[in-house]
Amino acid sequence: MIEVYICKLPAKRDKTTLNSLLSYVSAERQNQVKKFMKIDDSYRSLIGNLMVRILLKERYGSSIEEIEVCINTYGKPFLCGYPSFHYNISHSGEYVVCAVHDEEVGVDIEKVRPLDLQLAMGLFTEEEYRDLLNAKEDRIHAFYDIWTLKESYIKAIGKGLSCPLNSFNVKKHNLDSIQLTDVLIGKPITDYICKQYMIDSDYSLSVCAHQANINQFNQYLNLVSFKEICCAL
Repeated sequence: MIEVYICKLPAKRDKTTLNSLLSYVSAERQNQVKKFMKIDDSYRSLIGNLMVRILLKERYGSSIEEIEVCINTYGKPFLCGYPSFHYNISHSGEYVVCAVHDEEVGVDIEKVRPLDLQLAMGLFTEEEYRDLLNAKEDRIHAFYDIWTLKESYIKAIGKGLSCPLNSFNVKKHNLDSIQLTDVLIGKPITDYICKQYMIDSDYSLSVCAHQANINQFNQYLNLVSFKEICCAL
């Protein structure tokens, strides 16, 4: 199953609580969290790491400090020695999300904000740009739907931006029917599948998984509160 966990940032975000939780993560992660200038960024980074830690504890009785976190050539983290545990984290605005699968997986969440849609011309395929223009009354949301789908696929394959955004096309029919096409060879991408989840009108959330079918995705997001994360440590 492909599971997606989502946590909303706590209403009160103070350094005292943040510092009390740092001891649960690796020294390297502690240093990364401390480098953020804004406390919201620190909370997002820490919550994502704690979510993975708790999932590892539930599944294997292990904590992330006891497992070697490796980085592939393109910078994507994975857990050495656990080939059946793949995860990916994304955060934006008030939310942190973590997708888990026994194969490669990618997730992307974006808060919907006003932007210049001309950006899409240099990032999207011609077909995606036409779909964006055809959205008419809701082009901003259409942009973020396409963007998060593309980001989730790139994160799933683990190659970062070495895979050009316009080298593949995404076509959304509905939340559970999304077609991926390799533009260079003009053939469907069949070994990866995408799904979108609804949070609210202010966010777009997409997940992409390797060697899966749509029935393997949990129908609903797993809602996790910040309090529940703290209690599970």
